[in-house]
Amino acid sequence: MTEARILESEIGSVIPVADIAELIGYSRSAMSHAIKAYDEKMSPCKILVTLPSSGGPQPFLCLNREGVDYLFLIIHPTKKSGMSLDRLLELRKNILAKMDRATKEITRAAPPVPALDEELTEAIHIAEVCKKSPDLFLSAVLEKHGRKWLAAKLETAPGIIHGETGWYNVSQLVAMCDDPQLTPERLNYYLWNNPKDPQRRPYQYRDMNKLWRLTLLGQEHGEEYLYTCPSKHQEIRIRWRESILYASGLKRQIEKDQLALPGKTRS
Repeated sequence: MTEARILESEIGSVIPVADIAELIGYSRSAMSHAIKAYDEKMSPCKILVTLPSSGGPQPFLCLNREGVDYLFLIIHPTKKSGMSLDRLLELRKNILAKMDRATKEITRAAPPVPALDEELTEAIHIAEVCKKSPDLFLSAVLEKHGRKWLAAKLETAPGIIHGETGWYNVSQLVAMCDDPQLTPERLNYYLWNNPKDPQRRPYQYRDMNKLWRLTLLGQEHGEEYLYTCPSKHQEIRIRWRESILYASGLKRQIEKDQLALPGKTRS
């Protein structure tokens, strides 16, 4: 083999690990073992691609550009194949350059599509209007843009906003209450006119632009952030900690000294 095959996949341009092993004269099993040893780093960079072979179609382990670049750092072919370091570095340079050219050609040939971040923002807006979880809408956008592996990750990802764990929007708080009668709209008005503590309420209020804003009490459990709408208009929105559910009385903690109800005795 004189050149490695460049293939297209869900994670971009990739090269079969077997091709790199053959070019270097390196053991495929040893190379696979090296990749497995750095699985946390290599996992997002690898994918199985079915290719024709003498024994029929077979799945081949492939790496994208980042994975190929990292692979040359974790293997030591000069000890096993006798290849000089200069030759190894030249081979690495040529392979990465070839992958870059393939990516540019695909980008030029691809029809123009709306920016992914714009469609994701629009999906979140639609979910809020429909009072639904945004996960389904976001997943559809990711699949449309060929990010099926990201769409699959979305199903198990925790609810977060702007990359910070522990923050929830109103729709997510409603889902945590497990109350079929509770809606995001009702929760917002409840936090505006919370009946639990008349001396300290409310947690939020509506400003002159009809936007929800935090009171001093609300700032103990939430924070305001700047949200960009699909129309590029920016407005202030609120994200909450789970503690707001307990502070407002929608959920309650079980006291340590609270006794369990006795079970029914059989007569």
